Amino acid sequence: MKASVGSRVAAKGIDLFLVVVLGALLPRLLGPLLGFAYSLISDGMFKGAQRGQSVGKWLVGLQVRSVVRGAPCDMRESIIRNAPVGLAVFFAMVPLWGWFLLVIVGIPLLILEGYLMSKVDSRERLGDAMANTQVVYLRATQEKGGA
Repeated sequence: MKASVGSRVAAKGIDLFLVVVLGALLPRLLGPLLGFAYSLISDGMFKGAQRGQSVGKWLVGLQVRSVVRGAPCDMRESIIRNAPVGLAVFFAMVPLWGWFLLVIVGIPLLILEGYLMSKVDSRERLGDAMANTQVVYLRATQEKGGA
């Protein structure tokens, strides 16, 4: 069963909190770079039972699945689907010009992502359409025997 917008926003909020924590607590260049990397690979970095889950999706009980393969999201799909958000994170890391680009490009891109997720019947954001993925409740996937 496809995940609700509220569940997806909660999971992404947790993930973005982790990005900010990484950027703030680790040394000057390392923290922001690790935060940026996490924003891209978060849905494909785990193996086993957590496949297709970022930390936020794991805590909320969601999973990203490939529509084509019918399997949990892999690293490649994670990078593609998270590229729009990763771009905004990258802009936020760069002082002055990056912040300007964040306001001009990054924030409108995030607004578009939210709009598509809440208004399109399939609940796909731009990243899901690009990677051909969907976010589902993990429990429903396991009951069907598809995890």
